[in-house]
Amino acid sequence: MLRLLLLSAIAVTGATAAQASRPNVVVPAFPNAVCPVMGKPASLKLFVDTPRGRIYVCCVSCNKKIRADPESMHKSAYPEIKKLDNGVCPVSGKKLQPDSPRMVLQGFEFGIFEPSLAKAAADDSQWILTHLTNPKATAIGNETCPVSGKPAEKLLIALVGDEVVRLSSMQCVDELKTDPERYLQKAKEIAKQQKPKEPASPSSSPAKEK
Repeated sequence: MLRLLLLSAIAVTGATAAQASRPNVVVPAFPNAVCPVMGKPASLKLFVDTPRGRIYVCCVSCNKKIRADPESMHKSAYPEIKKLDNGVCPVSGKKLQPDSPRMVLQGFEFGIFEPSLAKAAADDSQWILTHLTNPKATAIGNETCPVSGKPAEKLLIALVGDEVVRLSSMQCVDELKTDPERYLQKAKEIAKQQKPKEPASPSSSPAKEK
């Protein structure tokens, strides 16, 4: 009996250690605290993607008003703008100049190489903001979800440790957490067969808030 108890304890300890060694899986989020329509606490599960980035709401009925006037809703959702001092354009990877234009996305202001890149930044807002605020984050560039095998949604990303994986649905996040190393490797294999579209990580110092 004692031997069985010892073996069981060893097995549990081994499983716990294996789980502890797994890279952490996180879905990056840069939410507004209050719904700009109702003034209630915003939900991380409810949001609308706009040209100004993602705006979180308190209920689905608020979506229509967000889409009708994204500019004013963004101002209400993000009354305070955080200014980032990035030395490299997060879209093109080119070094910024003193006169480089700046844009505001989801409550953050940052520099881009040229005005024409503003739409590309907004279209890939979750990666761009992750890229700017986490200097260790690197993009794998997979266009196919390693979990479902379906085309990845551009605005759905997950950090596996410090590496960004694109997924096809939120349901894939839970599966990703069960074996992050395997799915991470699969995402890398997928990316090897295609041309990466994400910009390289900044070669200068990470962006700082002003």
